[in-house]
Amino acid sequence: MKLNDFLATKPFELAPFEPQRFKQVYRDFCQHFKDNTPKIQIIGTNGKGSTGRFLAQSLEASGFKVLHFSSPHLLDFNERFYTQGRNVPQSELEQAHAYLQSLPIDAHLSYFEYATLLAVVLAKDCDFMVAEAGLGGEFDSTTSLNKRIALVFTPISVDHTDRLGSSLLEIATTKLRAGLHLEPQVPMIFAKQEPEVQELTKKLLPSQNLAFIEELSQEALREGQKWGYPPFLVQNLQTALSTLTALDLAPKALKRLNLRGRFEHITPNILLDVAHNVGGARALAEALKGRQLDLIYNSYARKDALGVLESLKPYVQHVWILPVPDPQIMPQEKLQGILKQLNLPFSPFRGVIEPSKSYLVVGSFSVVRAFLQGGFFGR
Repeated sequence: MKLNDFLATKPFELAPFEPQRFKQVYRDFCQHFKDNTPKIQIIGTNGKGSTGRFLAQSLEASGFKVLHFSSPHLLDFNERFYTQGRNVPQSELEQAHAYLQSLPIDAHLSYFEYATLLAVVLAKDCDFMVAEAGLGGEFDSTTSLNKRIALVFTPISVDHTDRLGSSLLEIATTKLRAGLHLEPQVPMIFAKQEPEVQELTKKLLPSQNLAFIEELSQEALREGQKWGYPPFLVQNLQTALSTLTALDLAPKALKRLNLRGRFEHITPNILLDVAHNVGGARALAEALKGRQLDLIYNSYARKDALGVLESLKPYVQHVWILPVPDPQIMPQEKLQGILKQLNLPFSPFRGVIEPSKSYLVVGSFSVVRAFLQGGFFGR
């Protein structure tokens, strides 16, 4: 069975989670496959993808071969596996899939757990693997991998409350506990966190090698100015640079970030961003100061659409509700009620992009994906 057909048999999200399953599968897998690639693991709520890609691009500039494993993807599954300046071709993914299928792998592995094993196989000949965790921390499949040489925490905020906890500290605890079983000499690098998360970190991980980023370096500021990055991307770049310094790897000058959907101008008047929670929306709002845009938007039912829209409201002239073919999308009546509560004018999106207006497409990967697949910006 081809990889895409196989993945279609796996629940993409909301599948029952068995925290011990991957640990056992990975132990069995390592009896057949020698996984010795050093890994930089990235955990957090926002900024994991761009932080990981900054790391990968800088390491590549230093001459290292790197596999960057990220999630989710916008259009194609192979976007989750990046190496040597490009996404891994489908033919290489199929080879990795065929290898896994030759092993006695547990058929109940989740979509993300199977993707993690694909990444490990693809990283076999790499100097480093940058491994982005999925939703969690302590029980995430990437936390079970051998040779974690650094653990990076991007900003932790409230998201996925249905699975990670109902409060910021509960969510932070789940994520921070990924550092409990690291060797003491392995550095943990923390992007700027809420004060209560920083205090919790010191209580949960008192004996670990902790580094908290308090300010931006001149190098990060220069690179940000050079490429026109918004403040949140400059902060993510700083996290990557601080990680390399902690590993005694001198950061190299970077090319422009080559990751889709992160403050991405696909045309001069259309901006894409995959911010999908309040923390991400607040960071995005800071980057929008002085601008007025029409918002092309939708939201998953489980997300805090009120908090996201409230954060973006000062910069929004009109909201266009984009139809998204996903059963997890919020009922339209509920979203309309939120927009009325905020006194934000709205209409169904009809696929019309006016050249004289500026647009922000935001809400989640599904929203940005639906917009890109609709081809509206080419009309």
